[in-house]
Amino acid sequence: MRKFVVGAGATGLAAGFACGCPVFESDTVPGGMSRSYLLKPGKQRRWDLGPPDPSGYRFDHGGGHWIFGLDAPLKECLSHHGELDAYQRISSVFFSHRGTFVPFPIQNHLHCLEPAVARQCLEEILHPPQRECSTQAEWLEANFGPTLNALFFAPFHERYTAGLWTRLAPQDAYKSPIDRAAVIAGAAGNPRTAGYNTVFHYPRNGLSRMWADLARRVDVRYDHRLVRIDPVDKVLHFADGTVDPFDRLLSTLPLDQTLTLASLQPGSAPDPYTSVLVLNVGGPKGRSCPPDHWVYVPDSRCGLHRVGIYSNVNRSYLPQADRDSGRTASFYVERAFPAGKRLDDAATSQYATEAIRELQDWGFLQESEVQDCHWVEVAYTWTWPNSTWKQEALALLERHDIQAIGRYGRWHFQGIADSLREGILWGTALR
Repeated sequence: MRKFVVGAGATGLAAGFACGCPVFESDTVPGGMSRSYLLKPGKQRRWDLGPPDPSGYRFDHGGGHWIFGLDAPLKECLSHHGELDAYQRISSVFFSHRGTFVPFPIQNHLHCLEPAVARQCLEEILHPPQRECSTQAEWLEANFGPTLNALFFAPFHERYTAGLWTRLAPQDAYKSPIDRAAVIAGAAGNPRTAGYNTVFHYPRNGLSRMWADLARRVDVRYDHRLVRIDPVDKVLHFADGTVDPFDRLLSTLPLDQTLTLASLQPGSAPDPYTSVLVLNVGGPKGRSCPPDHWVYVPDSRCGLHRVGIYSNVNRSYLPQADRDSGRTASFYVERAFPAGKRLDDAATSQYATEAIRELQDWGFLQESEVQDCHWVEVAYTWTWPNSTWKQEALALLERHDIQAIGRYGRWHFQGIADSLREGILWGTALR
């Protein structure tokens, strides 16, 4: 049988490794969205491959891609392709207008709020209304109460979902865990850590080198951009004019893109996605730069919703000459946009200037030595209330022997570890 995988990101590489089938990749390097690259002042960015270059900043495409949820077997497997370091999450909610930090998750650290506000938040969380919630906005207010919702959850999710949160179905509850015993303990000054990413790993030499090592054990066909899938005659058409017949196909492309390539459409309206503009920036560290790995920002002027600090995770993100001095820092800055609302070059440049100025005003950064903006078209996938689009789409593709897999293929949130597991399982099934 003629079996193929489309996409050499985490899921596709794992599937190709497990099944031995060819993996078609549109780019010239593996890793999909989760790749690392180097940037030096006045130079174009380049993927972090080949001889190591200690003179530049290393960044991740799409912002920090931390590997959470590793179990022992998967960790052992990945360690053969790159040495992994483990980290205990340090993250906070940053109220920029006041310059104050509250450790994350905020609901487990009510003692950090003003006493009257903390008491009100605690009362509302312990006595939630008994009602059905059909939207993300309703779920957040019902679980965290109007006070904490107005303080953090509402303004943050307005930015994080690019304004969709009042219309989306409740989802990803584990990202905002509600454990009333932990809330009570935190209000009394005895906070407990919580969340899906309290411990995470990252390859010491960066993601690109780990993926490149794994890809050497996979039959990856680079520069193969898929432009059409004929689901009836079962033929793959590529941008260079070549074709490949198939019997079974695993696609890691976003679900809506696979449907479009195959000219297949379910009866239901598609679920939405949001895009993210990522600004990577490095330079002399400001006096108020926090120790956090990342902070959630509900009240930025420029619209950003999260700032990560690569160099607080690992100093190897910095030029080698600065790794011991503490002089510099490197950041990723995320801002979400509705689908189809990509900024043009002039607006992107203006936004980068405003975001960097805001980092400077907060005291995170003195000045920018290097900066780079890039767009992630399908960054977060969402679901409308009562939608059956995803289930219809997956079933429609399956009827044509096309299996959509991975975070974007199955239109749900998951990290690198879960994507690797899924790829291994589907690759094994394809053998």
